[in-house]
Amino acid sequence: MTYYLLLSGDSEKDSIYETNVLGEESFETFYPSVGFMILNRIINQQPELLESLQILDDHKKPYTITEFLDKLEQWRIKTA
Repeated sequence: MTYYLLLSGDSEKDSIYETNVLGEESFETFYPSVGFMILNRIINQQPELLESLQILDDHKKPYTITEFLDKLEQWRIKTA
């Protein structure tokens, strides 16, 4: 399952860009992408932007930041 990060002003059409891809989960392992680094930067440096973020999966199911982080907590995160 692929997860996408949409910033304020982005639409679902923007999910095709690499910067909007949070990463992909497969067999309980999460493979982060550029969007995941952007999310981490927002959490640590501009938390006021969190309210304007939207997370979707490839079935267009929305997740709150908390819901996504709860899912992430259950997976291993694959690093380089």
